[in-house]
Amino acid sequence: MEYRVLGKTGIEVSSVGLGCWPMAGMAGGANWSGIDDEESIATIQHAESLGINLLDTANGYGAGHSERIIGRALRGRRDLYVVATKVAPRSDDPEEPLQRYIAKNCEGSLERLRTDYIDIYQLHGEPDEAGMPAIVEALTRLVEAGKIRCFGISTYETEVMRALMALGDLSMAQIGYSIVNPVGQPGLKFAEVHNLGTLIRVPLAQGALTGKYYDSLSGLDPQDRRHERFDNPRIRSALKKLSELSFLVEGGKRTMVQAALRFVLDTSGVTSVIPGAKNRAQLEENAGADGVPPLTADERKQALAIGGKANWPLPPYTSWT
Repeated sequence: MEYRVLGKTGIEVSSVGLGCWPMAGMAGGANWSGIDDEESIATIQHAESLGINLLDTANGYGAGHSERIIGRALRGRRDLYVVATKVAPRSDDPEEPLQRYIAKNCEGSLERLRTDYIDIYQLHGEPDEAGMPAIVEALTRLVEAGKIRCFGISTYETEVMRALMALGDLSMAQIGYSIVNPVGQPGLKFAEVHNLGTLIRVPLAQGALTGKYYDSLSGLDPQDRRHERFDNPRIRSALKKLSELSFLVEGGKRTMVQAALRFVLDTSGVTSVIPGAKNRAQLEENAGADGVPPLTADERKQALAIGGKANWPLPPYTSWT
């Protein structure tokens, strides 16, 4: 497994991480079907043997259930992992001071994760401009208190990154990027210029790039959060067009999942990619992307053309991460 330094933080992360949103299961309206908590714990612990040290979650994934699963899995092995979690950038209570809100939610995540520090603490979306100074002040205090090692934001918006950088030590950005949704490219370029680390979310477009749903949704549980979104004519048409990406797996040198992840890993400005995994088998396939042959320039060009032709209708907004 390759390890890369997250921007200016000095934190080394595996090039392939583990996105833990699916481990929220059906809790708190997360609606990921086919999840078993014990298998989730085993998957997180198996990551170490594959060289994966990066875990990404959020306090809102399953109303904290994903964080609780990580906390259980990391008992006695916390120092082996880099844990990234997120907090919404605004309170449901407009009267609550943002400094108090951020501090309170950090304490909640620390408790659920069963740890005394968070490696990477991210804003889960863009804050209101008026609230930025208070939020950055709160995050800076958390760094000074040793409760978080660094902070960042999940966004595509370069101007939001720029504004936060002007207020404090923004260290990274989580950006959506994939063959079907390359809209994160400007954010990646900005991050590279300013030495911000990047974690890449939805690299498989919520499973659209796994190859499992090109012809049928039969393998997708009707209760799964993706079923309703995928089960419409426009997306079914896009999935059929994406079947043309099968040229990337010819010769058996990589699976479709690994090709899609390799596409992201070889993009300039990318630190780590964080695909989700429901079980150890999926995690092993994801981890294998680190060792497969890179896509050639022609393969990348052709893949992007197919992705563009598919006109994928679901942009990787924060609500999909």
